[in-house]
Amino acid sequence: MQGKAATVVLLVGVIALVVNIASYAQQHDHAEHQNQSAASASADDDVAIFCPTMKTGQLCSHGTANVLQLKGDKQEKWIKMAQKYDRAVNAATLQLFKDSEEVLTPAQQDLLKKWFAVGLNPEINQLLYSKGLGPQKN
Repeated sequence: MQGKAATVVLLVGVIALVVNIASYAQQHDHAEHQNQSAASASADDDVAIFCPTMKTGQLCSHGTANVLQLKGDKQEKWIKMAQKYDRAVNAATLQLFKDSEEVLTPAQQDLLKKWFAVGLNPEINQLLYSKGLGPQKN
């Protein structure tokens, strides 16, 4: 019985560690994106809607603020809202991965995770831009 309890405690600890690492990676991805945006002179970075350096579906807080032409207090409020949204997207994605373990095979889970991989956001941006939903020319 003690062996089972130890196994459960170890498993819970491993899960907690994985969640913490994923959370850290998410924060690091966002901080990395902000650093890249600050250092980059590229106009594309200044108007990215979905962050190229983050998981699929996560917004670029500064890029979207620019596309929406927000300034001052509204820009700061928007950035905080977008960052809150990105945290929720990350948490929901991680929950989906966890919930899918009882339904999907390991190969299916790998495919699911690839759907959310970093690298798809630039494709989403291009689609939005092609539909006239990106930055507007003044």
